[in-house]
Amino acid sequence: MDLARQLEKRLERLVDGASRTIFRGRVHPVDLGTRLVREADLNMTEGPAGPVVPNEYRITLNPEDLEAAGFAEQLGSELANALYTTAIERGWRLEGPPVVAVAPDTAVKSRDVKIDSRVVPGELAAWGQLIGTRRHADLGPNRVLVGRATECDIALEEPEVSRHHAIIHREQRRTWVSDLGSANGTTVDGVAVTTAAPLRPGARLTMGPATFMFRLVEP
Repeated sequence: MDLARQLEKRLERLVDGASRTIFRGRVHPVDLGTRLVREADLNMTEGPAGPVVPNEYRITLNPEDLEAAGFAEQLGSELANALYTTAIERGWRLEGPPVVAVAPDTAVKSRDVKIDSRVVPGELAAWGQLIGTRRHADLGPNRVLVGRATECDIALEEPEVSRHHAIIHREQRRTWVSDLGSANGTTVDGVAVTTAAPLRPGARLTMGPATFMFRLVEP
């Protein structure tokens, strides 16, 4: 399914209903979603766990193009959901919850759209868990760095664990684990990870001496 269709499905309630009240036919919600994703892509940076995109956006339009500002909050929420879904599909990391604000601005020319973005760290709800005998760890970001270093999302104290040992991430509706050239390796159900390997619910994940069961919190 192409991006435009995915966004249309995410925004279909607005397209079929409220969007006819919000917009005067000049700017379509799906077009805003496409521009939002493009803005994320253009502002992508490379972090320790892989590609990171901004998680907060402000979309401004000329008041003539945005007629009913009362629905802007609902539109922003739907666009934020579309961004979150796209991040999962493409394997992007968000440092905090996705937030999209839509507002009128007389400084923006009619039919134009202005988008500002930024990275704002914040707490993310867990989408998965690593369950071990001595500790449990939540997977919040879409890309999770695991290792001994304190800057890792999941920091393991075992000396046999490398500083940056592995990455767990979601992409194309699946969960993956990649070893980062660690000294003592990573295995899934006893099989060594040499390239990105699928990580299914219930799988036994071992990083050096640390062993966990992977649990998916949300589908």
